Amino acid sequence: MAKYSNPKSSNDGGLVFGFVILGIGLLLLLRKLGIFYPGWLLSWPMILIVIGTVVLIKHKFESFFGSIMLGFGLYFLLEREFGFDFGIENYIFPVALILLGLYLITQKQKEKRILDNVQEQIRNKSFKSSSGSSFSSSDVEDAQVESDKDDYGTSATGMGGVSGISYSDRVNIDAIFSGVNKRVLSKNFQGGKLTAAFGGIDLNLSQADLNGVVTMQVDVIFGGMKLIVPPHWDVRTEVTNIAAGVEDKRIYRQSEVDPDKVLVLRGTILFGGLEIKSF
Repeated sequence: MAKYSNPKSSNDGGLVFGFVILGIGLLLLLRKLGIFYPGWLLSWPMILIVIGTVVLIKHKFESFFGSIMLGFGLYFLLEREFGFDFGIENYIFPVALILLGLYLITQKQKEKRILDNVQEQIRNKSFKSSSGSSFSSSDVEDAQVESDKDDYGTSATGMGGVSGISYSDRVNIDAIFSGVNKRVLSKNFQGGKLTAAFGGIDLNLSQADLNGVVTMQVDVIFGGMKLIVPPHWDVRTEVTNIAAGVEDKRIYRQSEVDPDKVLVLRGTILFGGLEIKSF
């Protein structure tokens, strides 16, 4: 029987959000007590700054979305609350569109590189098979897994997420202002990281398999996420909810739950939703 040891997550933002809520509560209490503090601490630009800071911390300061939110928050805070005139207010929206376009183009190029690697692997294996070795569907799976590995040696689907089928043992999907629909067929699923910001992710794990305790990071910010899991998996949600909803729509059959197959969901749901289903 698998032992659930509750491993420490290096990317858990629950503690950060706890301090954020604590800080807001203290500021509201000080206001009720008539104790003075700068009003901009509870202004709407601070919301953008807090969201951007938390997202950057959770993604080890490598999040495009977090950087944009932090940048906009700082700009509007300095302009509206402190009277700074940058003279670029007429250019903010066009510049934002340009940055978003560059980001999407970059991710599409990365997706194209991944698909090209898959085709190259298949061509190489086809060439080898013509010299006497057999070529089967398992070779295609090996090519897919090999091409999905990033520079750090971990399997990934690309920053923008490539909709379709994946044989990788790990998933790494960022759906930002977009939607990603992915079906995972790995028989040794190892978890990964899912981020939906102003977008949505549908991850189908109904034909996947895992052994022991597997942790997956799920972060939803103004978006939605749906996970379809096998009915015999033990799925445990340990997410932080802020103005969000988590719906577990699985039909519980306690006698059919396999204690050796545990999927632990960790992360933050902020102004979004997470839905878990099984068939």
